Amino acid sequence: MALGPHSERSSRASRWELNREAFDRLLGALDPDREAASRRYEGLRRRLIDFFAWEGTDAPEELADETFNRLARRVSAGVSFEGSTPERFAFGIARLLLHEDLRARRAREAALRELPARDPRLQPSTPADQAQQRRLQQLDRCLDALPPDSRELIQRYYATDRDSLARTLGLSVNALRNRALRIRQQLSDCLSRHRDVR
Repeated sequence: MALGPHSERSSRASRWELNREAFDRLLGALDPDREAASRRYEGLRRRLIDFFAWEGTDAPEELADETFNRLARRVSAGVSFEGSTPERFAFGIARLLLHEDLRARRAREAALRELPARDPRLQPSTPADQAQQRRLQQLDRCLDALPPDSRELIQRYYATDRDSLARTLGLSVNALRNRALRIRQQLSDCLSRHRDVR
């Protein structure tokens, strides 16, 4: 069974990364038999996705994968499931992630409420307003040109608590900051190119 996309989400700069060895340990904790472990993994992943979807999260599959990242990290650290099961442990992690996601959504909603309301039917009345509108349109175009993962990360970086975001992505705060700086540089380069062609 191949590693899922969540194995690539942790940066090399982060303190912990889901690799083949950690993934194999996770499967071994689910069941000593590889085929049975694979079936148990897939069943648990589907249940986690359903859980996050039922709770109304924006990215149930990503949160399910992040749950497995954190579960694998605990297995690698030698956690014992005595008196429990990996599934029960996974749902404990999932509930914590759900709270993190809720806090992040509330922060995004608060940030959106603070933005000034703009009626698209209204035309900017002054040259300064027109210049501001052009800059916003250019920024929108540059954001749209980013890969979806980068676009989501940079928007969440400025709209949510960064410690919480770093934990959700399985990154250190420094690794998150470095990734955001690289994306900001891409946006800056894109905006400069737009200015050059005017």
